Amino acid sequence: MNNFVKNIVQDALMHTDIFTEEILYNGQKILAMVEIGENEVSNSPGIMKRTGTTVISGSGFFTLSVADVPEPKRQDQIVYNGQKYNVAGIELLDSMSGTVTVKVTTAERGYFGR
Repeated sequence: MNNFVKNIVQDALMHTDIFTEEILYNGQKILAMVEIGENEVSNSPGIMKRTGTTVISGSGFFTLSVADVPEPKRQDQIVYNGQKYNVAGIELLDSMSGTVTVKVTTAERGYFGR
């Protein structure tokens, strides 16, 4: 692989003003591309699912530089905008860009009658 091209891609992707935001990864400040959202799942018992709770959980992806996080592991912790996320696994390792994308989850919360 052409190292010149690889360096250009890495610099462009992990540039502070373009694609990345600051996060804490296991307490260390690093830059990451952030994609987060929420999931809603009904936990109601029975076939009709008319009663019970609906659970909301956060999930998403953080794309990190391999130079910053060479070996991400399950249960590593990310803090973004004050919210804590747990690494659930590696989604993608991109050797061209020198990045790794990790899947994350956050605490579930529930509410009734929805």
